[in-house]
Amino acid sequence: MVRTFIAAAAEAAVPAPRRPWLDELAATVAVESLPQRGDAEIVFGLADVPERQLQVPMAFVPDRDGAMLVYGTSGSGKSTALRTLAVGIGLRPDLGAAEVYGLDFGAGALRSLEALPHVGSIVSGDDPERVQRLLRTLSDVLDRRAKAFSDANAATLTEYRELTGRDEPRILLLLDGFATFKTEWDSTTVRMPFYNVVMRILGEGRPLGVHVVATADRAGAVPTAVSANVTKRVVLRLSDESGYQVLGAPKDVLTERSAPGRAIVEGFETQLAVPGGTTNVAEQTRVLESLARDLRARGARDAAPIGALPALFGAGELPSTVGEEPALGIADDTLAPIGFEPVGTFAVTGPPQSGKTNAMRAIVDAVRRFDPEVKLFHLAGRRAQLADHAPWVRSATTVDGVKLLAKELVDVVGDADVPGRFVIVVENVTQFADSDAERPLKELFQAINRSDHFLVGDAEVATLSAGFGFVGDFKAGRRGLALKPDAFDGDSVFKTPFPKVKRADFPEGRGIFVQNGRIMTVQVPFAG
Repeated sequence: MVRTFIAAAAEAAVPAPRRPWLDELAATVAVESLPQRGDAEIVFGLADVPERQLQVPMAFVPDRDGAMLVYGTSGSGKSTALRTLAVGIGLRPDLGAAEVYGLDFGAGALRSLEALPHVGSIVSGDDPERVQRLLRTLSDVLDRRAKAFSDANAATLTEYRELTGRDEPRILLLLDGFATFKTEWDSTTVRMPFYNVVMRILGEGRPLGVHVVATADRAGAVPTAVSANVTKRVVLRLSDESGYQVLGAPKDVLTERSAPGRAIVEGFETQLAVPGGTTNVAEQTRVLESLARDLRARGARDAAPIGALPALFGAGELPSTVGEEPALGIADDTLAPIGFEPVGTFAVTGPPQSGKTNAMRAIVDAVRRFDPEVKLFHLAGRRAQLADHAPWVRSATTVDGVKLLAKELVDVVGDADVPGRFVIVVENVTQFADSDAERPLKELFQAINRSDHFLVGDAEVATLSAGFGFVGDFKAGRRGLALKPDAFDGDSVFKTPFPKVKRADFPEGRGIFVQNGRIMTVQVPFAG
């Protein structure tokens, strides 16, 4: 009967009746197939609007929305949503520059995005050093743009571009796993300022062109103070039906059978797009690599990556001078060489196996590169590690020898008429406590701190807690390097407070450098 009706209708040229509904949303939508409107309107899915019998693109409008939260249980498509936004914001570089950075506190699903030119770095949540550097960088961007936009009387990034003609990039921060981020970074005084940077972006970022899109596995994973200020929400499948009501979404649309990426956005059922129109992650990665080549061919700018402090590098990679000082190592804040003043006493401390001997070698080598005419003196015990490291003018490796050499040096460093720079290296300073060499060394430390000469010594941190005697005079300069430090080392050794750090977070050769009351995390080179 059906076949007969169809044939009869065709023969009679009966027009097909109007369909009162569209086909169901497709299970997969390719982000490339959607209209691309640049960084000012990032299309990320296809929404079903039954009242109008239309399926229309769904977009994140940064100048209007500011930020966005993506809720969903495991496997619902949260990380895929972030990947889609990262792709979409950069598909039309001719309409505006964009930069994407990521904090991945999930399963590493964002790492493949780094192939794209406009993606600077995806930083893993277990890399606290780079997490801090990324958030510090974004905080500086907010400070700089607040002044620049105010001077230009611009209320949004789009207005600023129109008024100044500068293609300032829109910055998108992807945060996969907000609950884990909050647990780990809203917990200690040293980490809380970085958590507050994300809060600041949520509050101030919209007019400045810096935006956050974060994921959470349930409604309660995001504090009310945050969720109440983010109006744009993507609600994927949740594990608890009560969560839909909390998030203002109907509970009878999404089920366990819903396709990954099926969501509710602004009250409409929406299918989130995916790169390449495939749910296969390997296929998506190949699509991203191909897209990256295409974007670079079209002139897309590469975003600056967030670097990491190297754990191992040679002294030859450092310059002979930094400003007018010898180079100590690579500084954490700038990832550039940092210098030290070769004057007074300088303490190298840390627990066993922290790299103290290597640091001593590196410091001696740095001074020699800085001043090839320097005169070097060596004081140590029987277990001297540096006896053959440098062309010492004099080297003493017994208590009596140290006693005699220290007495001679007291007179020499105190004589302003003696030409040249003296560098005195003392191995394991505290081994000379309660020995015949203690008093001469005490006098030497005092003389050095009154002169323009330099003395560097090392000791285990546990033996430098005393603040009196010759140990107190050795620490009097309040300058040095605490390798693999603990939070208490700053006050006990340098009378300078350290942040709440853990020794386990510092590889060998990395520590906190103290000079003139300021502290800086530094990686010392391998001296060989």
